[in-house]
Amino acid sequence: MANALPQLDFMQAVKLAWSRVKETTGRSRRSEFWWAMLVLCVGGGIVGAILRQIPYLGYWLYLIVYIGILLISIPLFMRRMHDIGKGDGLVKAYAVIYACFLFVGFLTWLFWHIGWAATLVTGLLTWLVSIALLVIGIILIVNCVQDGKPEANEWGPSPKYVDGPAPENPAQ
Repeated sequence: MANALPQLDFMQAVKLAWSRVKETTGRSRRSEFWWAMLVLCVGGGIVGAILRQIPYLGYWLYLIVYIGILLISIPLFMRRMHDIGKGDGLVKAYAVIYACFLFVGFLTWLFWHIGWAATLVTGLLTWLVSIALLVIGIILIVNCVQDGKPEANEWGPSPKYVDGPAPENPAQ
């Protein structure tokens, strides 16, 4: 009989996520995923907003922050998808589209700063890439909300469900 471990608290979840920041294999619980994403999104948003205020250099620093958020969140998303028994193809597609979004944003910024008006092409690309990001992002969120599979799968045993009595310290 599989018993569910208690939910990870904020600090346990964030520490666990950061200790596994490079792992694209294995599984992650919902609490680990959502607490880590909260830190990434809120922290990245605040830092990005502050950096955008720096003339000239701010855009580049802002871009670096969002590339960092992407690189840190990819393994987290992959492990979460593995926990619900799905592959990581959707996460890879999201990462590629996110990178395209950043590139199109860079082109728009570049055209604007060298004196050209933002072209119709970059405007259309921005909208198309934004819509693709929104659709895939919604699909990812719906998947990440689901409870993990209690049984072991090709990515390992469940990090939430254990056989026998639940251990006292769920973070280990």
